[in-house]
Order: sequence, then structure tokens, then C-alpha cells
Amino acid sequence: MRKILTAIGNPRFHKKLKEMEDYQVLGDDITKDEELIEILEREENVEFLFLCSGIITHYKVDEFIKIIRKLQVDINIIFFQGENVESSLKEDDNLKIYTSFQLDWKFLEEIFQKAMRKSIQTCNSKVIAISGASGVGKSTFSTFLAKNVEDRNIKTLLIDFDLEENQIRTLLKIKKQPQYAGNIKELIINVAKNFDVLCHLDCVFSKKDEMNYFEIQEIINQLKEEYDLILIDTSSKLENEYTKRIFYNSDKVIFLLEPNILGVKKSKNMLEVIENDWKIDNSKINMVLNKSNMYQISDAILQELFPEIELVGKMRYMDSYNLMINKSVDKREIRREYEKIYRRIYNLK
Repeated sequence: MRKILTAIGNPRFHKKLKEMEDYQVLGDDITKDEELIEILEREENVEFLFLCSGIITHYKVDEFIKIIRKLQVDINIIFFQGENVESSLKEDDNLKIYTSFQLDWKFLEEIFQKAMRKSIQTCNSKVIAISGASGVGKSTFSTFLAKNVEDRNIKTLLIDFDLEENQIRTLLKIKKQPQYAGNIKELIINVAKNFDVLCHLDCVFSKKDEMNYFEIQEIINQLKEEYDLILIDTSSKLENEYTKRIFYNSDKVIFLLEPNILGVKKSKNMLEVIENDWKIDNSKINMVLNKSNMYQISDAILQELFPEIELVGKMRYMDSYNLMINKSVDKREIRREYEKIYRRIYNLK
């Protein structure tokens, strides 16, 4: 949950922020500079501060901002300075200055989206592999995670590296098969403004061939320079050498688990290979429960079964699941779950 403080002397704005989901607005709107300092001293990891120069009475503006940034190094300050306030402040990645106060939903969304985009662009987890047992829903999860991240104006590439199934093209209704002319980038198809997909790799690589380490590494390295985030849908068949190479070249692995007895058994077997045979560090793996419902195995038991792997999200099975697959439509509650997952991955609390 992302922590927000307001110190602008505007209860209406504060109330509007509290109506936003997935944000924790701390306390009441602060009206005194010394009170703000006290709160910043005791609260940890405050991500956003909406600050108005009108509450700064005991300090010079520049001095006050420096104090705030010493107390909370990574805080994003949205500062409404006013036209007649003198200061030598200059904008940077964590300080945005406005001369007039704005109360607008679009303005708020733009502020939060910019912060998320910056976090993802500067994060080391740029290449994420999606894994899990057969039938767990990897392709659907990968596709809608990519769509939801792209909605935040983050340049995203989804790669379908499940050469046996190739479900991504069906989900995105991609019918035309590009003519491969020797450059892997020529297979990339633009789906939306900031969303591209690479889903015809079976045109390049035989399903029976084993791609070597250097081919996988070259493909990913070529693309890392052009995208903020690369998501890779992988095969559940661990005998494929290329899947192992994808894991080695990914910064994170999201492992989907269907929380029932069969799902746990299949996942246990897969993770033993991934961790013990492939030597993938379990700190690199995040778990997401897919198709969860009220009858699933409890979270506590799953935590005992997979103690070394962090659970970052839970996608509930709902009536609209088939609507997602058939019509590529995701409901609001589904979008919220995806947002929680990529916030956890990027430590956007």
C-alpha cells in the first residue's frame, strides 16, 4: 500500500485522495510545518507528499524541503509553491513544482503513473519470466499483466516463448503471421501505444531444436535497451533447454500456482527442478496464486509448503475469467489484482 501525506490546507483534496483505492492516505490534512516534520520522523517509506507553501511558517521554503528529503530520501514531493513565493528550488525526479493548486483526477493519476514508470525504469527487475504447471493460466496472466502495466505508459514487450502452445497470439487475436527476414525485431507486432508482442518465434526456431545460451541472451539483450519491461511467457515443459536459459537471463520469475492438491503437487515437482537442478535462487522467484477461490488450500499451509518463496499476489477465479479469454476484457477487480502484483514486485508499497 502506497503511503501518502497531504499538507496543503485543503480538506476537500485530502478527502478525494482517500477515495482512491490501493493508496494509504495517512491521518488528516496537515496544516503546520512542524507537525509535518514530526510525522515524517516517525512514519517509514512515505512515497508521496502533497505540500503547499502556505503551511511553511517557521522555515524558509528551500530549507524546509531539504529537511523533508533528509527525513525521507525517496519521497516524491508535489509542491504547490504559489506565484509570490520566492525560492531557488529546481525540479528533479522527486520534486515537482506547481504555481497553482490543482484538484483534478487526471492530474492525480498522472502523478502516480509517472512515479510508477520511474520505479520500473530504474528497477533491476526489467526482464520477468512467467512460469507454472500446464493449464495454470500462464498465457492469460502474462497477457493481462502486460496490458495493465502498459496502461501506466510503461513501454512493455510480451514475448511468447512457449513454442509448443503459442497461446498469446490467440488471446490478442493476432491472425497475420509476419514474414521473417533474418532479424528477430521484424517479428515484433505493436498491440497498443506502449505494448508490443513477439509471438511467432516458432517461425525462427524449430520446436525440436535446442536454442543455445547465446541465442537467448542475444535476443533478450537486444530488446532490453528498447523496453522498460519485458515479460516472457515460458513453457511448462522443463526438459526444454531454452526455458532454462530464459530463467538464467531473467531478473525475476513469477511462478503461478493453482491452490489445490493437484496444483501443489505439480508445482512442487517443477520448483524442485528449477531450484535444485537449474540452481535458480529462490529469492528470484515470486509466487502468484491463480484461479484461487473460497475452497482453495489455505495461505498458511501454502506458506509452509513453499517457505522460501514470497507470495506476491492472488488472482481469484471469477465468472468473468472466460470473458477475459474470449473477449480480452478485464474487469476492474481483476485490474486491481494485477496492479497489486506489480507493485509488490517493484516494492511499490
